[in-house]
Amino acid sequence: MRRTSSWGITSAGLAAVLALSGCGGSTHSHSTTASTPTASTPLTVSTRTSPTTTGGTTTSTAPSGGPVPAGTEATSVTFISPTTAFILGTAPCDAQPCSAILRTTDRGAHWVGLPAPRETVSYNLGDGLWGLRFADAEHGYAFGQGLWETSNGGGSWKQATPPAPTVLSLEAVQDRELVAVAQTCAPGQGCGHQIGLYHTAIGGSWAPVASVKTFFNDASIAVHGSVVWALAGPNLYVSTDGGSTFRSESPPCTTQLGQPDSVTDDGAHVYLLCSGNGAAGSTEKWVYRSTGPGSPWVLVGRPPLGGDGGQISAGSDNSIVIATYSAASLLYRSTDGGHTWKTVLTEDDGGAGWSDLGFTTPTDAVVVHGPAVGGSQRPGQVLLSEDGGRTWRAAGF
Repeated sequence: MRRTSSWGITSAGLAAVLALSGCGGSTHSHSTTASTPTASTPLTVSTRTSPTTTGGTTTSTAPSGGPVPAGTEATSVTFISPTTAFILGTAPCDAQPCSAILRTTDRGAHWVGLPAPRETVSYNLGDGLWGLRFADAEHGYAFGQGLWETSNGGGSWKQATPPAPTVLSLEAVQDRELVAVAQTCAPGQGCGHQIGLYHTAIGGSWAPVASVKTFFNDASIAVHGSVVWALAGPNLYVSTDGGSTFRSESPPCTTQLGQPDSVTDDGAHVYLLCSGNGAAGSTEKWVYRSTGPGSPWVLVGRPPLGGDGGQISAGSDNSIVIATYSAASLLYRSTDGGHTWKTVLTEDDGGAGWSDLGFTTPTDAVVVHGPAVGGSQRPGQVLLSEDGGRTWRAAGF
């Protein structure tokens, strides 16, 4: 899934088809299981088996799922196919922190609840988890302040070794590799803003690729096939071998008036959203386009001023969406390769914001409106579009 995500921090995700429960337990617990949604409503999850090729049968560890906890609100969404998705969120429960994981296999028509990491769900750069990515039906990663992983489709979770204490963005590449942008120390440790780019094979150990000292927390990863774009602060990197090696690219907007916010790749073109020179809840925005690694960037459009920076995602050159917010949360759309932009959705929500904007096909899109955090009153809605981002509908849980 190609995706742009986060709350002021952006990411863009899986590849060929563009690429979210139960309740959690005590904060920072090292337990590998999840607590029940409430004391009176236990979450029962069974596993299923499926026949394989010659040699007998293989037991699938992917859970079939249980009831959806009442009141679940979404924080992050990840698609592994046009129809199968997982949600990280939060739901009322008796034992904090009440983290939640849901799964759908029919693009949000029906959902089931799964066990969740025993960790707080928080705002970006808070004390908890704010992102979720699945590489395939079994391998999933919940990230933020630290990293949790599952290898059985969310049947159980365990804490894993993160590439660095604060994982800003993480994506899977061709179901085999992981790429992450992370701060090299946790907030409050006095180490400044040191952001690193990291890579690992699934099941392997993280290796640093690049690092940069910056006061900008922008982190964005875009994947299309074996091509991976990574934005770490103001620095842009590209890989043509699935994320194993990267080289530096020169972004077209690193001045006092503009910095890169988000990158997306629809195959035909790569789009880079830059912003700056802002005041009173609005920023100038520039959209640049390139035909691929090593090709020049061309300024193609200037989206509306409303909103501070933003996230960009493209299903095709005819379906490009920007998510931004200030006093309101806004979605802008272009159908002509980024040249002109129209406002397609305005939420007068006081600036609840967005996460995980992305396309699951060239025309099917997804975004989380008002990412939920534990104990807050936020929308926590997953919005879906089937017409290239022109109209949006809420996916009920």
